[in-house]
Amino acid sequence: MKNRDIGKQLATLNHAIKNSVERETQCDLMKISMSNGYILFFLHENRDRDVFQKDFEDAFGITRSTASKVCSLMETKGLIERKPVSGDARLKKIILTDRGETMRREMIAGRKRMEKKLTAGFTAEELETLHGYLQRMKAVSYTHLTLP
Repeated sequence: MKNRDIGKQLATLNHAIKNSVERETQCDLMKISMSNGYILFFLHENRDRDVFQKDFEDAFGITRSTASKVCSLMETKGLIERKPVSGDARLKKIILTDRGETMRREMIAGRKRMEKKLTAGFTAEELETLHGYLQRMKAVSYTHLTLP
């Protein structure tokens, strides 16, 4: 069997998926990055509590500067709002706007379309086997894999 670089193939596939989803995901002709999408999903998942910039920093492992820049850009795009908290005007909770929620829903639809494309032609058994392989690769990479 010919030696194939699985890591490179997975990285290439990941890049192609990301580009395809970003290309398809449009709201009012406005594209957003996958990073913005992750934040939209995070806000939706945490809609029952106040979310602050610090939560993004912790959840995504980003610096305060990066989180601030991302929030500013998303606010400019109308995806989020920053609202002062009563009792401390310096503290701003971050709220998903209607436009942000619409974009989140479009991203879900795009992800479902991509999943359908990726799995077309596979049997249920093949998909189960593939899923098992991917889980094994992830488990090894998180626990044993060190890059040179």
